[in-house]
Amino acid sequence: MVGPARVRLGRMSFLALLLLIRVTAASGAATGEVRVEKAAGSAPFSYQIRSVKEQSGFSVLSLTYPSPVATDVVENNTIPAELYLPDGAQSWPAPRPAVLCIHILDGDFELERMTCSMLASNGICALMFKLPYYGERSPPEGTRALARQPRRFLAALEQARADVRRTVDLLASRPEVDPRAIGVTGISLGGIVAASAAADEPRLRRALLVLAGGDLRAIIDHADELRQLKQSFQQLPDAEREAALQALQTVDPLTHAPKLRGRAAEGRVMMINAGEDEVVPRDCTEQLAAALGLAGKVVWLDGLGHYSAMAAMPDMLQRTVEFFGQDLPPDARRAEKAAAAPTAVQQGLTFVQQVARLLGEEPAENRCHLLDLEIAVYGAAEQAAFAAGIYYARAGDGRFKIDARTRQFGRIALGWSPGPWLLAGERILAAGMEEENGRAPILDEKSLTKLRAVAGALRAATIAPGVFEQLFAVAEGSEGGMPIVHVARRNGSAERLRLVLDPERNQVRRLDVEWGGGRAEVELRVFETGAPIHPGLFRPVPAAERQQVDGGDLVAIFRAVSQFALAQVAR
Repeated sequence: MVGPARVRLGRMSFLALLLLIRVTAASGAATGEVRVEKAAGSAPFSYQIRSVKEQSGFSVLSLTYPSPVATDVVENNTIPAELYLPDGAQSWPAPRPAVLCIHILDGDFELERMTCSMLASNGICALMFKLPYYGERSPPEGTRALARQPRRFLAALEQARADVRRTVDLLASRPEVDPRAIGVTGISLGGIVAASAAADEPRLRRALLVLAGGDLRAIIDHADELRQLKQSFQQLPDAEREAALQALQTVDPLTHAPKLRGRAAEGRVMMINAGEDEVVPRDCTEQLAAALGLAGKVVWLDGLGHYSAMAAMPDMLQRTVEFFGQDLPPDARRAEKAAAAPTAVQQGLTFVQQVARLLGEEPAENRCHLLDLEIAVYGAAEQAAFAAGIYYARAGDGRFKIDARTRQFGRIALGWSPGPWLLAGERILAAGMEEENGRAPILDEKSLTKLRAVAGALRAATIAPGVFEQLFAVAEGSEGGMPIVHVARRNGSAERLRLVLDPERNQVRRLDVEWGGGRAEVELRVFETGAPIHPGLFRPVPAAERQQVDGGDLVAIFRAVSQFALAQVAR
């Protein structure tokens, strides 16, 4: 409907102004309102471009547009979204594929932003939107309302499918996007929504379903995360509960899977699932795979669970790019850029990658990871809580050595070469017999998996500069002729990292870390991954007295110490 002020502009002037708004907004160069005339199954609508943010390799447009479903929660009726457009999109000779990314159950949008950033870094447009009652769309009590109100939960799933269709309308209207090559992906809840939505929306050419499954009733009965929702279903009167369970079946991916089998048969549907998933039972995954005609074709992440699947996030991101990249035009290959001086973002990337390798990667044969540092930790009142000089070395064959000279507890050293040994108080060296397999069982399998998940999250964040910038704000400065890189989380948390580099910018020499309630100063003397192994590198430290003890007791001590340390890292 055209208001009086617009009518006075005159018909031709108004059309010219509208065209100008559309062109500038579509190019990603300005904010404004854009009209979508072709909307499947609904009237035309407009979306607002609220802001444009430039990243390395792409730009992010903040959008809002009306949901096709009106609810009693006014905030829920407007969809907030982020559109990721690769650099140079406005001058592409031909449109490119686009991918709609749907978020997880707990409403943490970082995984989806990481996925969108990875796609855009590789020349593929991407969009993420917030599901009904998430983020700005939630009522005052937040998403908890969904768990306490089964009817609202079911309505939200239905609305999500309608929102997907509207979002496909939006993507198809963009000049950068090939409307014949729009895909969808989602993780966990996002994968479940993506499966049903893709089945109902033939314009979605490809679907990548991650950590998803069918039989929603079984998933709700099984998952601890959905315990409140399960109880809410059980508390309904019998007739209402039966009606709600029947309604649940209407939004179940199993119900809609037959409409997606044709695309699956053509290789345009892919499933990635955790082999030990504690949220989506394996049987639910296999049911959906069978319904889609993908039995035996699921990509299983062996040994990983729903949350520890983060350990495989770098591989999943690469698979995502490869899967949707099949629809890129043949000439859409990213040109190699000439080598240049490393930027602040690249310096941050390199350091985080080294930390990830130190935590999660086994050194190659005849190689080791080395760390030699001085650390001082301060509490909230700037009181010195801990100070030490620490030497750490680890080889791929199980040998390791930790030697800490602390102000509070004296010297503490432990290692494995050829068996477990421990030094306490400079007086007693306890040595155990070597285990049969010659390796140090310092962490149990659960703890090792958690450590791999932490390392996987770090590696995933550093796959591309744009991905890193979505999660961290990076700035560069100098101090006394030394380059400095400042890194901060974008989620508003108190964590800060300050890296001081050598003058040639080859190595990080110092880092300062801040968090809520404390900070740490670290001087790095040595920080190498994949370093050569030298004779004596893992030799037990000298001691005045040597005493033979049971190796199992030492391993128990090692595990207690290492698991405590891991718990602090993975919190």
